[in-house]
Amino acid sequence: MQLRFFLFERHRDKTALVVAVALSIFLMTRDDGGKAATARAFSAVLLGPAVRVGAYFDSMEELRSENRRLRELAASLYHERERLVRQGRERDRLRRLLELREKSPFRFLPCEVIAHSSSRFHQAVTVDRGEADGARAGMAVVGYRGLAGRVTQTFENTSRVLLINNKAIAVSCRDHRSGVVGILEWERGNLFRLEYVGREEDVAPGDTLLTSGLGRLFPEGFPVGTVFQVSTEPGNLSRRIGVVSMADLHKLEELFIVVSGEGWDAEAVFDELQRREGGGETP
Repeated sequence: MQLRFFLFERHRDKTALVVAVALSIFLMTRDDGGKAATARAFSAVLLGPAVRVGAYFDSMEELRSENRRLRELAASLYHERERLVRQGRERDRLRRLLELREKSPFRFLPCEVIAHSSSRFHQAVTVDRGEADGARAGMAVVGYRGLAGRVTQTFENTSRVLLINNKAIAVSCRDHRSGVVGILEWERGNLFRLEYVGREEDVAPGDTLLTSGLGRLFPEGFPVGTVFQVSTEPGNLSRRIGVVSMADLHKLEELFIVVSGEGWDAEAVFDELQRREGGGETP
């Protein structure tokens, strides 16, 4: 280390001169072939770092180009995935629609939700079917999974649907397993209470509630909700029954207006609504 410091740090100029003189004498003593080989060796040593730097930048440019191609491929695959997801949803929607039409004795008017009510206390949606399509105020509205609401106002090409998660709507329901009948009333969100059920009545968590048809406002047999809680408080003659709706009432996109069906007298429903509205009763 001391010799290196002495030669290349303290006497760098003299050391370089001695090396150059020695190299010149060495080259003069060699033939032409030896001189060329020696020159190539020194060139490789002196130019090696520059060559490696050039190769490094070439590889970086290749990486950037490869990165751009991979990004384009990722974007293409992402859009292809979104297209396939949309097609899958459309296929499932058509399949559910076909099953609903084949299995149900009712005739439906398919419609799409085009607007949601902005009020927290008056849950309603607007659908893209109106009087020109045969919609009338009072008709029940269902989704793929169950009851959604009732048409309350119609226009030429649109209708307003009041959803069942409103204090203004009470639905007569029947326990599908035991046949117990109660009145479904909205509590909050997608949660409801089944009222007017005695403490000795047979209702259990997991039971499915269907429209009973007894109120004459909704056709019989449509799923409404599932019982998730049953409790009896001391001193009360009735039970507290918690129900969650079948349909996610906050994410409705496609609905079906029940136009007619076996065993359901639509005209009687309209007459009943007019009677209640005329008498100031809550529908």
